[in-house]
Amino acid sequence: MLKPQIKQDNLRWPMGGFCLISALIYTSPFVGAWLNYIALGLCLYRLVRYDRQIFNVDYCGLICLSIVFSTPSGLSCVVPLVLAAEIWFVFRDGLVIVPSFAVFLSLICYLLMRMQMSINNFLLCVSQLLILYMMVSWEDRQSSILGIKVFISNVIISSIYALIFRNTSPIIRIIGQEVSAFWKSTQTRFQGLYRDPNYYMALIIMSLVLITLLWFYHQLSGRFFLTGTASLLIFGALTYSKTFFFLLCLFWLFCFLHILRKSKWMGILFIVGTGVLAYILVNTLFATTVFRILSASSIQELTTGRSSLFQIYLAKILSSASSLLFGEGMAAEILELGTHNLYLEVLYYIGLLGFLLYFGFLGMLVFQVQRNAHVQILSRGLFRYLAVIVFCALFCSLQGMYILPVYGLMYMSLISLHIPGTETCQEQIKQHFG
Repeated sequence: MLKPQIKQDNLRWPMGGFCLISALIYTSPFVGAWLNYIALGLCLYRLVRYDRQIFNVDYCGLICLSIVFSTPSGLSCVVPLVLAAEIWFVFRDGLVIVPSFAVFLSLICYLLMRMQMSINNFLLCVSQLLILYMMVSWEDRQSSILGIKVFISNVIISSIYALIFRNTSPIIRIIGQEVSAFWKSTQTRFQGLYRDPNYYMALIIMSLVLITLLWFYHQLSGRFFLTGTASLLIFGALTYSKTFFFLLCLFWLFCFLHILRKSKWMGILFIVGTGVLAYILVNTLFATTVFRILSASSIQELTTGRSSLFQIYLAKILSSASSLLFGEGMAAEILELGTHNLYLEVLYYIGLLGFLLYFGFLGMLVFQVQRNAHVQILSRGLFRYLAVIVFCALFCSLQGMYILPVYGLMYMSLISLHIPGTETCQEQIKQHFG
């Protein structure tokens, strides 16, 4: 059943209802998981009551709450919510068929052949890929920008909540005990509302990129940009993550090149300001992180053992033509620890053919968002792809094929392409052609 996309000119997001849902989720660790069932019921009501753009915005707000928003068994309530959304919207509005659907269908058929009775992993992967496809198909600029703002706000609010209740037993029971910053250190790595500080760090760096894009393209006030950026830098520094530090440098480099392209004098001022800020941060907020980097005596220590894991998995992948082409299957055993690399993880489980289909599908979604957003005709710089680039770099050190928040970050990086918008394009045409 095919239906055209429905666009809303004036999107009105019922914020009060979502605030109530968030309050129930935040209260659930201290009162009981039954509050999450009420929150899920309210989410389902909003799903049926409002248009699909409202669901997109709600989804953005729930990404950082997916661990706390769970049943007593540990199942995130976002999973049944997504499944219900897929069934409801296909039943009510039909399924939009675009070129990426053929790749998606091929990927699902291939995953089905490589499932090996790993039903939970298969359902999680397929449901998240399907909701990505559907949301990108009906997404528009207005709901994208609103969703990104809600995502950033909720990351900051959830971080403040997690910091306040950091050492309470209800929160520890859900996300586990924090790990030491380094060997014999008394400092522990802040992990927000996640079980791993590295995935929390991924939320922070993506939020920093998105808040910067919003500000550069005049979609955010300077006051919110400054307070939001300062908050996110503090929370990111508390993770003591080396990956966060390196990605921050990459992000800063792209910002510098973008500013330098606009004005050489502004580029020089940016360098001076960066130097002063870097000196202050390295000796304060990032002192422990810099110590972790400088004290590393080998590549293995610098990568916290990831380089050895890469070699182990790569050797297994290349051990036979079958492993290389088709992988070990979705039920394959973990070798020592996880791959800590999304690309190696996909190759290990579903092989080169699955790798091409998986990332080919994501590439098609990027193209689809560009076409829907009518992105700048004249601006061919990489800056508008910054969130996508950071996502690709981020998962060189993190796995995520079967991890729910990873697909949320995929979605945020995709809809970031809507931020430049047609207004910027029109302004550039006037500047170039008068």
